[in-house]
Amino acid sequence: MRIRSGLLLAGLALAAGAAQAQAQVHSGVHPVPATAIQVIKAFDNPESAIFSADGQFVFIGNAAEIGDRAENFGWTEGEGYIGKLRVTPSGRLEMVEERLIEGLTAPLGMGVLPVATGSFPAGTIFVCISAAPLVDSNGETVTDGARLRTGVMAFDVEGTVLGTIDMGSGSLFHDMNGAPVALTNALGFDPSGNLYVVDTAFGGGQFDPPFEDRGGVWKIPHESIDALAAGMAPPAAPGFTAIPGKPDGVEVSPLDGMIYVNTVGPVAGVPDPADGGVYAFADIDGALPEPFDSGLGALDGLDFTDGGTMLNTQIKGDVPASLTVNCPGAAATVLEIEPSGSMTDLTGPADIAIRRLDSGEHLVVVPELFARDATPGDDEVTVLVLPAGFDAACG
Repeated sequence: MRIRSGLLLAGLALAAGAAQAQAQVHSGVHPVPATAIQVIKAFDNPESAIFSADGQFVFIGNAAEIGDRAENFGWTEGEGYIGKLRVTPSGRLEMVEERLIEGLTAPLGMGVLPVATGSFPAGTIFVCISAAPLVDSNGETVTDGARLRTGVMAFDVEGTVLGTIDMGSGSLFHDMNGAPVALTNALGFDPSGNLYVVDTAFGGGQFDPPFEDRGGVWKIPHESIDALAAGMAPPAAPGFTAIPGKPDGVEVSPLDGMIYVNTVGPVAGVPDPADGGVYAFADIDGALPEPFDSGLGALDGLDFTDGGTMLNTQIKGDVPASLTVNCPGAAATVLEIEPSGSMTDLTGPADIAIRRLDSGEHLVVVPELFARDATPGDDEVTVLVLPAGFDAACG
């Protein structure tokens, strides 16, 4: 499938100052800036980040986009990997294992299981794996739909793979929706351990026969995780809500318990009624609410501070890449990052991870998806600090 030029621009967009992006996020700059404390250049198209349950480690999903080995954008079959870094007392990250888990295809969004199941302890990390557009190591388009093994893989902090939920061709999800999940892009948990997985739904047309792209968010009930990982019928069926405009990020708010999903449609060249927006769901029951917010550009990553302030990554190619701040009950603004300059320029900011420190500050880990980059192994992850008064500034 040929990906439209907007998607390629997303990987090349550079921040040229928050003021230029204001038109995309209503108006203004958040009154409290973030501080960049570290840029690590050691990754291959890092698309996602997650803190371990105890906050001691950060895991990075290296998505291994094919780059210049192919004419078009594509995730490279079997070349993705997950790296492990340690969080030092200063908040800086140190590499522990560059390739903790190898041989993956498109490891994208991640989340931490808060409530144990019979098979998976609390603290198990879940990661989206496999995705279209899919290419082999030579850059050739994969047309065999049986090779689209989208799903969710579970692993522990030592890198032991504990199980996988298949969402690809021939899976239960395929049977329920008339098409396999095409692009497992992000996931999150609510406090009860229910799992939410976004399908951005790119690339189904590359297969023979083609799959329909059905974008939306899935709910996998906590009591069904074990059965689905074992390839058995679940005690409670997954739920699905279709979302227009290519849903991309998903997270559950610690403030109101709602499930928030954002859209990246403008960067994919597809109609997006929300024009880069955010939807808030009380439950995934098939009903699509009106957008919670809209007109924000093209939104990728989504996470919350402990105080319930939402941060999104904006990757629309014709405005600077940025992080936007959505305070509860207020219009979104741009996050200013200090010091200004090359250290704070962002290239394709993707699925961020946020962690509150004992000091009241928050660490924000920003993986940067350098799509079409010709030199894997030197792509960037940027570490930001939000000061202790960041959430209070929303008031």
